[in-house]
Amino acid sequence: MKVNQFSEQNLDAAPTILVLGYFDGLHRGHQALFDKARELAVEKNASISVLTFPESPILVFKKFNEDLLKHLTSPNKRLALFEENGVDFLYLTDFTSHFAKLTSHDFVQKYVKKLNIAAIVVGFDYQFGSDHGDLTQLSDYESYQIAQVSDAGEKISSTRVRQAILDGDVSLANHLLGYDYEVTGLVVHGEARGRTIGYPTANIESKNYQYLPAIGVYVVDIEVLGTRYRGMASIGYNDTFGGQHQTLEVNIFDFRDEIYGETATVYFLKRIRGMIKFDGVEGLIAQMDSDEKISREY
Repeated sequence: MKVNQFSEQNLDAAPTILVLGYFDGLHRGHQALFDKARELAVEKNASISVLTFPESPILVFKKFNEDLLKHLTSPNKRLALFEENGVDFLYLTDFTSHFAKLTSHDFVQKYVKKLNIAAIVVGFDYQFGSDHGDLTQLSDYESYQIAQVSDAGEKISSTRVRQAILDGDVSLANHLLGYDYEVTGLVVHGEARGRTIGYPTANIESKNYQYLPAIGVYVVDIEVLGTRYRGMASIGYNDTFGGQHQTLEVNIFDFRDEIYGETATVYFLKRIRGMIKFDGVEGLIAQMDSDEKISREY
């Protein structure tokens, strides 16, 4: 897959199926668009292109807070998901105040018409341009609007996935995404308390703006040094020891190597419980023994 900023110098001239949208998370609803795009690409002997934004358009319209920079996927994971869904060309353009002022007609003239379009695929609720244009503004092209994808009577959306993660319901989030929710970061030094009670942990600090699941203990897999291991993760403040900084710590089962400075990816599989403040270390160890049993048997 080729990734470029959108400019006339970077555009491929061959026929292409253009998929439009923001695609935070590339969940099962988004995947339905790419299912159709791949079908059309075979039928028309065309490539698949996506025109999208590196950051959420909401940043231009709302008062800033740090959550507006957060994503459901890291930049690398997002690229991998596009590639897994058959995208050949990914064109990025920044969503700025100037871009937001473009009408749907302006957008077609400045962007869509620059590509050799064989067909266009959009979602059921897709609108574009300052005038909130819809598929009628794309009538010069063979266009397909994909129906809403629902689960348990509700539409699958990035908002719904995000809320599931913030609620700690990673099982639901994974079901809606169609893959395991993951957070990637560096292994750094922590307080090293875990090793003193028989549960050493890898402390993960993410460099990406991603949503962390709710405070609690989770069954996880962790990938480091090219191998995926089972483990259990704690997200919280180490209440038993009076911690102040929120941490993501993973006890990796049957693993003894030192991995400080390595990049690790944590895959959240299931929430075991919320965070508990114990009166002493003995109660904490007993609970962690139970958490480990659940995690190993998952």
